[in-house]
Amino acid sequence: MKNNLKIPARLFGQNVEPTRAAVQGGLSAQFIRNRKFAGKPGLTGVAAMWEGYGAHATYTLLTTGCTRHAAPSRMFRRNEIASQAVCCLENGGEAGIRQGGMGLRGGVAHTLKAVVRPLRPGETVPMVLRIRVDGATPVERVFAVNASAEGEWMRISLDVTPEQDSWASVEVGVKGPAHGVVGAVSLLPADHFRGMRADVVEHLREIGTSILRWPGGNFAGEYRWRDGLIADADERAPLQSHMEIETHPYSVGYDQNDIGQEDVFALCERIGAEPFFTINAVWDSPEESAEWVRACGGRVRRWSLGNEPGFGHMEGPNDPEGYAALARRHAEAMLRTDPGLQLVSGGCYPYGDEPWRDECAKAWIERSAKALADIAPCTSYHFYDRPDPFDFTTPERTAALYAQVSGFADQALRRLRRFRSLLPSGIGISCDEWNLWDTWCREPGVIEGLYVAATLEMFVRHWEELDLRYACYYQPVNEKAIEVDPFGSRLTSAGEAMRLWSRHAGRVPAEIPGIARGAFASDGDDGSRYVTLFNDSPTEERVFRVPTGGRDAIAASEMLIPSGLESGSRYGRGPADAVVSGGFCEVRLPPASQVAVRLAGGEST
Repeated sequence: MKNNLKIPARLFGQNVEPTRAAVQGGLSAQFIRNRKFAGKPGLTGVAAMWEGYGAHATYTLLTTGCTRHAAPSRMFRRNEIASQAVCCLENGGEAGIRQGGMGLRGGVAHTLKAVVRPLRPGETVPMVLRIRVDGATPVERVFAVNASAEGEWMRISLDVTPEQDSWASVEVGVKGPAHGVVGAVSLLPADHFRGMRADVVEHLREIGTSILRWPGGNFAGEYRWRDGLIADADERAPLQSHMEIETHPYSVGYDQNDIGQEDVFALCERIGAEPFFTINAVWDSPEESAEWVRACGGRVRRWSLGNEPGFGHMEGPNDPEGYAALARRHAEAMLRTDPGLQLVSGGCYPYGDEPWRDECAKAWIERSAKALADIAPCTSYHFYDRPDPFDFTTPERTAALYAQVSGFADQALRRLRRFRSLLPSGIGISCDEWNLWDTWCREPGVIEGLYVAATLEMFVRHWEELDLRYACYYQPVNEKAIEVDPFGSRLTSAGEAMRLWSRHAGRVPAEIPGIARGAFASDGDDGSRYVTLFNDSPTEERVFRVPTGGRDAIAASEMLIPSGLESGSRYGRGPADAVVSGGFCEVRLPPASQVAVRLAGGEST
């Protein structure tokens, strides 16, 4: 603060990776699940998440398809490339595959596409596309599908615009007797942004996303970056997850690989974020990582040298010496390509209080972080806080839970200070994953918003002391800053807190000695003072008095008002109870609420 350093925007980053419902059913605008037929089929030969229809039919999942990998890999993964064969045996009949449960928005055009071919070149097969909307008369079209050569595919499509929000199912079929093959199926709304939901993209901008970590953490060990250069998403092969149970229960263990590299760059440009990529240090060679740097054309300056190598869930060396040797080879090759890169090493973090965690961290700092400091002057730190079971059954238990969650920020600060004390000066910290645990399988409430507010307050107060260079929340879409359903999306309490607190980016912390916990103020180049406050008590009102520094007017204010305290509770937006008098801005906060006030006027304008 004494140096008047501006609060870095990079404290308000987001870690986005294709796990769980973050992409499928979240950021992706794609309705079709397992649209490229990855994995093993069911007992009937129909791909997972699909069902067959037709009385006289056979189904086979072929091990070839319209998708591909851009290059071979040493990484061993299974059943990523496939296509669905459908044989209709009935003369004049029809058989095919269908999938339902798709919520189409009223008044929005939607396009159903399929990549198809006959089983054998030279044949012509009648194939049908059909959309059923709320059980009404289906929209359908029959196509004469042919291919003159092996491996040739044909694209067929159909448009529909429902009058109102509706539930739909899609069918891709063969008119018999005939044998057809489906390589990929797509259903997208016309207003998508490069295959991503425009409303979710806008929310990422709204919460102040400054850096975007891609392809994230664990999933970086699955990612084949060359595939991301394939322009057509229908041609990119799905990617199997090494940690299927942990990362992909929503998508049968496979990411459909629908977001390409240029899509990530376009997303970053749209929301005003910098890309922060993570290499696949185990399965790519150092030369391949350097090639990825070249393929990015100078658009990515920040890179993680792998993810969480000090933990056994990641493939590759889990000891500091083995990881450091591997990471150095990649880093040196990357820096030869672009000496201006900013690299972040991975490690083991003392996020618990058990003595062995400190010993583990010390070993990694001595034998990895320090060993790599000349090429990676920043090391990562991840923390996830796990409350006791969410119990709102009595006021006393609710209050205890709120007190526990509110205390997590102080706990994280103690551990970050301990981590900082073990690091030599010059090695910064990249806190590129932080959140409450199990957010992906719990309905969020106001308590998550207070957790985010307390953590961000800790970051903006102490980033200089900690030499905290980056911070990325894990992860915003459906885990739970942005909540998505087929017909819309909205900020949760966590997202609302991010929206308020991220506005401190690029401002200078105000010189206010002894400013109370829960309050933070920063001053802008325009002379304004921006104040954010939260009340983490679920029962007591709280009053803050913040010096105005000569500003005599409230230019804008907002209060986040809780609808309740339990899971499912939300913030509503309303006016703040704030007045300026006698050189102070006095703000009254109801229980579990948050406020933002911008002060202007007077001598500071």
